[in-house]
Amino acid sequence: MSKQILLSFALFQPNDRETKFFVAGLLWITRTESLISYFERFGVIVNANVVCDGATQRSKRFGFVTFREAESATRACENPNHVIDGRTVNCKIAYLGARIHNNQPNQYGF
Repeated sequence: MSKQILLSFALFQPNDRETKFFVAGLLWITRTESLISYFERFGVIVNANVVCDGATQRSKRFGFVTFREAESATRACENPNHVIDGRTVNCKIAYLGARIHNNQPNQYGF
């Protein structure tokens, strides 16, 4: 692949750090299509998926949505609580939730 093609490809890839956000507390009936139909009002979605941590109806479900522009993700997270499929869910920019702060102890107390 030429450098020009790689450069063009890199320019059109979303920066997941600023455009991807986490959706917690989804109902077991929520599917990826529900996430897309709800969040497309904030901007163009390039990727969305629902993840389940088990195979039963009581398993916890969460999702990730990636927008094309960082402004869309920011708008979607201005109000962290949204109602999808009749349930209030919590949203936050994914990389902000994953950061570990140096001044807070981890699970081992240091």
